[in-house]
Amino acid sequence: MQKRQHWSIRRLAKTIQEPVSTVGRWLKPSEDKALRDQQRKQPVCSDPDLRERVRQLCLEPRYHCFGYRRIHAVLRRRFGIVVNHKSVLRIMQQQGLTRPRVWCKPTRPKRVEKMAPSAPNQAWQIDMTSFQLADLTPVYLVAVVDCFTRQILGWTLDRRCRASEWVAAIRQALESRHLSTKELCANLVLRSDNGSQPCSKKFVEFLAQTGIQGQYTGYNAPDDNAYVERVFRTIKEEEIWPNVYDCFSEAHKAVDDYIRYYNSERIHSSLDYSTPDEMEAHFLALKVA
Repeated sequence: MQKRQHWSIRRLAKTIQEPVSTVGRWLKPSEDKALRDQQRKQPVCSDPDLRERVRQLCLEPRYHCFGYRRIHAVLRRRFGIVVNHKSVLRIMQQQGLTRPRVWCKPTRPKRVEKMAPSAPNQAWQIDMTSFQLADLTPVYLVAVVDCFTRQILGWTLDRRCRASEWVAAIRQALESRHLSTKELCANLVLRSDNGSQPCSKKFVEFLAQTGIQGQYTGYNAPDDNAYVERVFRTIKEEEIWPNVYDCFSEAHKAVDDYIRYYNSERIHSSLDYSTPDEMEAHFLALKVA
């Protein structure tokens, strides 16, 4: 159309509703990449004196670990040569004086297996969420959930989110299930994310003292902690988001009341529309029978 009608690139772009740069690139005569590279001039990189100085610096014992940025700075400091750092990089690449990048990949798996316990006190999950009071003060809720019965066994609500609050939630969960020795906790696995609190020394040492087997979720995989994440969503949808708390004590009492209701009265579709307490009682009855 351009050859027959002699239309400009701008008029063609307006007609077919494409950017002018795109139409210009379409109509530009194709060139061989190798030919373009041969025709490209590199007067700085082709300077034999500069190439030799760069090579000598890279082979010196004190500079053999330097990258192109440091070599570029040494050229300016020692010889007063003002040259672009990209030219120094190109010279080092052409002479084989650069090293490949070393990437430190994380050793954590991307995903871990879904917890599927067959009895209480086999698989617990712990996590933390936050919300704000009426004056925009943030408060942090830590909860421990049994993956079999869906019970909230331990929790803390505080204005700070330290490892101490996480340990307090686990201690409350252990007391509610009467797990006071390492032997009773030998088959218990506690899964958490890779946050600073569960990875802290205080948290890890507490798990070792109690005999609980700590387990971390995969990297950027919140689904691995799905049970406790779903509990937090339920608490926020049914209690926190519909209400406004003027002070911390009001929020603490509201969360306390809701967790009691959650364990004893709220039915779960995943538990065949039973409550978490009923699920625990049904299991104990079958065990005794």
